[in-house]
Amino acid sequence: MPNASSTNRTAASPSPVDRTAQHAIADSQHAGGALSTLIAACVSGFLFQFDLTALSAALPDIASSLSADVADQAWVIDVYSLALIFALPLAGPVADRYGRRRMFMTGAVVFALASALCATATTLSGLLAWRVLQGISGAALTASASALLAVAYPGPRRAWAFGICGTVIGASMVAGPPLGAVIAAVSGWPWVFWINLPICVALVLLTARTASDQALSRTYAPLDWAGPAALALAVGSLASLMLAGHGPAGPVVMPMPVVVGGCVGALALFIRVERQHVAPAFDFALFGSSRFVAMCLVPIAGSIGFWALLVHLPQMARGPMALSPAATGFLLTALTVPMVLLPSVGAKLAAKLPARWYFAGGLGIVGGADLLLALAARDLGAPLAIWAVVGALLIGGCGCAVFNAQIAAAAVSAVPPDRAATASAISVTMRQIGFAFGIALIGALLERNDPYAYTTAFTVVAACTLGLAVVAFALLGRSKG
Repeated sequence: MPNASSTNRTAASPSPVDRTAQHAIADSQHAGGALSTLIAACVSGFLFQFDLTALSAALPDIASSLSADVADQAWVIDVYSLALIFALPLAGPVADRYGRRRMFMTGAVVFALASALCATATTLSGLLAWRVLQGISGAALTASASALLAVAYPGPRRAWAFGICGTVIGASMVAGPPLGAVIAAVSGWPWVFWINLPICVALVLLTARTASDQALSRTYAPLDWAGPAALALAVGSLASLMLAGHGPAGPVVMPMPVVVGGCVGALALFIRVERQHVAPAFDFALFGSSRFVAMCLVPIAGSIGFWALLVHLPQMARGPMALSPAATGFLLTALTVPMVLLPSVGAKLAAKLPARWYFAGGLGIVGGADLLLALAARDLGAPLAIWAVVGALLIGGCGCAVFNAQIAAAAVSAVPPDRAATASAISVTMRQIGFAFGIALIGALLERNDPYAYTTAFTVVAACTLGLAVVAFALLGRSKG
């Protein structure tokens, strides 16, 4: 007969059946939390990309409502990119320090608030101010979503989860232009922003079901606020210069030499801060690798030759081509559909081709497509002009889709493993710098009193893209890539 202590121990210890049931419950809860995290990451990625592509298609309606010219339309997108240039390098460290889930939920709430303020803006300056807030909160969403997804899906399932997320983001690029154009035409452009609110509410509810942060960074080095801020100021000043002194919400009241001095001074401050900071957002030591430098030039070139077109094509379609809002939206899908269909082909090519041929070849296709677009733009009123434009956009989309998804991986592989996160952040920031530069470049050329303004703009964009492709090819050749 067992004694009392033995009986208590037996009663206190669960049976194998109970332990199995507990493990099953725990696994079920983990699976449910992981699925919620995957859905939240997919929805946030869709929202982030949709807000760009849908808004680009609605730009002509915003311009008509707020009396905005070509340069003003450029700034509606550019200020968002400038906010990302500032916030993206900071979002990752802040999320690691204070919690990825907390950062994600805060980003969703602020993004919803910023969207509501954008929807109710009655002046261009007000819209631009709230677009900055959207960009900062969008950076918080993007940085924390990837971290949450990586924790929720460890091991082999991580690649599957990120693949699903990438597919959803690609779908948003296809759906964004026609939906944005139709929403703006039917309900008015503010609804391109109002639609974000229920999505952000869903994100908060989904994230509340996920597990708490697994671990927080114990590194309390001071955050590098000044460096990204100075870089954003330098890029913004350059954009203002390119737009002939036309700053956000109107002509710049400061003399041009002051703007030039501000640009140079901000760039010098950025370099000084990054060299002296104990934990710089831009570690200049990484640029000692020619391969890494090349992988910084590739996203810049891709943004100039491909992504910047999304901002200015709607006004070309609605203007010289005289297309309806719905037709304009569907025209833009010629640029974005390949981004959904071809990434898997690009992954196979990346495994077979040397890096210099792979990335420079893709940029060469994008630059060639820009030249074809320039030829088509010489007579946009011709009966077959729309098919020439569609063909050029499809070719450019195919070229970019082949290498776009592999940029971050190539940038990370060019640096030591312990610098991978910094390299990834720099790569994404370079993409935004190229985007801001390309938007301003095309906008500046379209402001000229030139009957062939679109032809000139697309030719210059092609020259920039092809030139950077040649430099990237040479640098990757030096690194034996």
